[in-house]
Amino acid sequence: MNIALIVTNAGPLITLAVADALDTLTLLGVRVVIPDMVRFEITRHAGKPGAQELLAWLDLNRDAVEIGDTEEYVEFSALLALNPALRTRNRGEMAAAEILARELADGIDAGLLLFEDSDVRKTNFLVRIPDNVLILSTSTFLHGLQRRQLIPDAELILDRATTIRGPTARAAGALASSGAEDILSAWLD
Repeated sequence: MNIALIVTNAGPLITLAVADALDTLTLLGVRVVIPDMVRFEITRHAGKPGAQELLAWLDLNRDAVEIGDTEEYVEFSALLALNPALRTRNRGEMAAAEILARELADGIDAGLLLFEDSDVRKTNFLVRIPDNVLILSTSTFLHGLQRRQLIPDAELILDRATTIRGPTARAAGALASSGAEDILSAWLD
């Protein structure tokens, strides 16, 4: 079973953006899908770290990176029209789970979800993750790319990110939903 898709939460995108390393998302040569809700979370306030970098990168990588439509974002947009101060709490994670479920139902082998948020590790979120999903922190993802010799130095990227993001960028974590255990073992080797 091979990873056919990368879906990312907001945290990894911000970390990679501030470290000038968004291109690492395309190094596995698989589809990269950013949920529309996640893009909104990052770019809602243009002055936030990573927002402008992400927008510029998305513009340059239109052929390699997709923005995935989600019901989560449609619902949030309707609520936002009623309350412009509405917060996005956990909606990015839910949108990522929605995309993974849809893509796996459409027949891909396995998906990879990148995260930094501790909410992803909570049981109430994990039960929403479909089978055959590898769940990696940004740090674990970068170290896996380094072991595969796709990047020279994961720590250099994490050093750049940590100056803005703090220790959150270095949090290591790896989980697998049912059916993705072998992919997890291979990633960590």
